[in-house]
Amino acid sequence: MSKYYDAINRNLATTREPMPPVRPRAKLVSKTRDLIEQPAREVTPRTNEIAFENTLLPEPVPYDLPAMLARQDAIRQLCERMAPTAAVDKSCRVAITGCRPSDGASSIAAALAFDLSQRLSMRTLLIDANLQSPTLHRVVSPAERTVAQITLDGSLQLRMTGWPRLTLATCCLNGNDDEREAAIAELEAVLSTFPAAVIDLGVARLDPRMLPLMRPADPILLVVRYGQTERKELATTAAALRAADRTVAGVILNARPERSRNSSAEYPPNE
Repeated sequence: MSKYYDAINRNLATTREPMPPVRPRAKLVSKTRDLIEQPAREVTPRTNEIAFENTLLPEPVPYDLPAMLARQDAIRQLCERMAPTAAVDKSCRVAITGCRPSDGASSIAAALAFDLSQRLSMRTLLIDANLQSPTLHRVVSPAERTVAQITLDGSLQLRMTGWPRLTLATCCLNGNDDEREAAIAELEAVLSTFPAAVIDLGVARLDPRMLPLMRPADPILLVVRYGQTERKELATTAAALRAADRTVAGVILNARPERSRNSSAEYPPNE
């Protein structure tokens, strides 16, 4: 049995100790185009940059990563671009991929889904398609909430997160192509019932097995982490997605320190 399947079926009823309020000390920089702009154009540095300050949470509050990130103006503006398409077309998908592990793609995906479902009242499906490290069930399924879950054929698990209008789908695969294709087919059927979907692809450059979930016109946002992601990793990821005929809609620069606010550097210094 897959270790991923075991991980998502662990008992989540353990009560978490509330953590002290956390003041965000990083800045999120979103480099995006209109998410429904067609056709997709090449991602280039220093183009259409929008920098946003963090919005501080009121004190005291329990630590809640998706809610904290969802309060940032950059996240809210991205969601406000998606919501009208989801309401009209009933089929809006956006994917998040890191350029290397630990860039923060899962956190950004959770924040987008949280804002769409809670503030903008869109029924949203958050898909954990990060087959290497599926962790979203620990982020958006609070232990103190009653959570219902349904497992489909062992390779796909649907979980009500406890948050209104937000459902989590987790993929549990052993690497078999037939199983993967069956899981994607099941996900397509589920996706058709949600107007909005946010897909965490993990690092699609290193594990592209779930990339077929994204249609050619669906936007994909790349996440890079300040001081960690190298330029060549960003360039390679963007080129790989374009070669697969997938739309690179923009770049999110994650965790830029406050001290670099007036700096002219727009991308991580790593070469």
